[in-house]
Amino acid sequence: MFAYGYFYELRPTVGTFLRVTVDIAAIWAGFLIGWAIIHGGDMSIAAGQAGGLLALALCLSAVCFLGYAAAGLYTSSHASPLLDKLGRVFLVTLGLFAAAGVMSFLASQLLGLTIGSSETAVQLFLVAFLISTALVMLARVTSLALRSDNLDETNAGRSQPADENKVLVVGGSGYIGSILVEKLLDQGKEVLVLDSMHFGDEPLAGVAGHDRLTIVREDFRNVEVLTRSMGGVGTVIHLGGLVGDPACALDPDLTIDVNLTATKLVGEIAKACGVKRFIFASSCSVYGACDDIVDEQSAFNPQSLYARTKVASEAVLAPLNDSDFAVTCLRFATVYGISGRARFDLVVNLLCAKAVRDGVITVFGPDQWRPFVHVEDVARAIEMVAEAPIDSVAGESFNVGSDVQNYTLGQAAKLIKQQVPDAEITTDDKFTDTRNYHVSFAKIRTRLGFEPVWTLERGISQVIAVVRSNQVGHYSLPTYSNLLRLKECDPKSFANFQITGWENEFMNIADVAAVRPDNHGQSNAA
Repeated sequence: MFAYGYFYELRPTVGTFLRVTVDIAAIWAGFLIGWAIIHGGDMSIAAGQAGGLLALALCLSAVCFLGYAAAGLYTSSHASPLLDKLGRVFLVTLGLFAAAGVMSFLASQLLGLTIGSSETAVQLFLVAFLISTALVMLARVTSLALRSDNLDETNAGRSQPADENKVLVVGGSGYIGSILVEKLLDQGKEVLVLDSMHFGDEPLAGVAGHDRLTIVREDFRNVEVLTRSMGGVGTVIHLGGLVGDPACALDPDLTIDVNLTATKLVGEIAKACGVKRFIFASSCSVYGACDDIVDEQSAFNPQSLYARTKVASEAVLAPLNDSDFAVTCLRFATVYGISGRARFDLVVNLLCAKAVRDGVITVFGPDQWRPFVHVEDVARAIEMVAEAPIDSVAGESFNVGSDVQNYTLGQAAKLIKQQVPDAEITTDDKFTDTRNYHVSFAKIRTRLGFEPVWTLERGISQVIAVVRSNQVGHYSLPTYSNLLRLKECDPKSFANFQITGWENEFMNIADVAAVRPDNHGQSNAA
């Protein structure tokens, strides 16, 4: 309930300032009203010690801010139910006045400051606590009512048809999003990015200030902000979430919250707001382990929590697809290459960096198959789906990559060594990793005409050149790793939904197998 991480999410916005001001004013008002009740308006006790009481009041104001902030009450992305927030208000205010009692006792002992007899002081703090708590709770209820009215007005104004030229990219400052946003702007699209910007402003620095780009720096799980962002949007591209097996394994509950619970929320709000297209970023890792060549109709066999959340997300999105809301799932191959937000926790990028910096290419499980695709080609594939005739992509899943870029990790290592001859390849056959999948990309090639522009060799050359030029610093920096950045931020700095239990059903692979979409976008579930 109380976490240091909530301070990380604080934003110096007008709304935050107003909430802090109202809460502190409520505490002071409760104290003054309590004084008037207990002392009958007699200010003679306070007249001779105004300076000391003012200092005590300022200390209490600081404690009030710190207490409420630690409870997440000033974190805009903290989408807690009203009763939960009121419960936090009660506990924090109780603690505040307990602290006030201790402070006043110490002040009386050390400084001679007094607010009356011991019995009177207890009565004063009790009455002030009750009044202050009621005022702060009233402020929270009033705020919720006003926001509800604003949302109703916003929804009422959405009768106009969705604008096909307006695109919302959830997670638009990430590894893929930073390239995609630039491409969409080049197409003449009006782009809105919804992203908490945990990796800073640099990923979108190349398009910062563009007149058709709007950046909303918020957690995409903030229901109010998410709803506002959908206004008039024709296409939603959902790239948000925790990505990669190590990062997702760090905090399983947070991973399910961000990758599954929130995906369902984003999809449902998009549909309710009249969005026409919804493109979801999935992964070929849903196939997990298979000795045969897999395609979009192959069985799921995920080997990690990350992959399981992708399977489950596809399952919860499938029933939303209909004639007015086209859902398309894109299963990306293993991505490589340089984008606005560089990553060196991806196998090809990491091996290239280690070859240049360390002179060693360490391969764990060299016989494992992986499909590869350049990050720029992924962005191109998303563009193509967003522009394709809606009937050709509605309810469909597409593997994104190319057949010729299926390689074993050992083969990829040899391609890197060709460009860094001095590097030594070392292997560890004892390393246990059950992932092994060779993927067919015939569907996206024949249906949409998608063919990657980049080859793995060219992508390796790009990464090596960037590492050698020192443009991005050392590859081991936390900013280049989802896992290390998440550890640096502390997962508790992310506000959580209350997981209610439906997620567990969809995280069971046997259960979701029955609701996989067929080629016509219809659920096979009874």
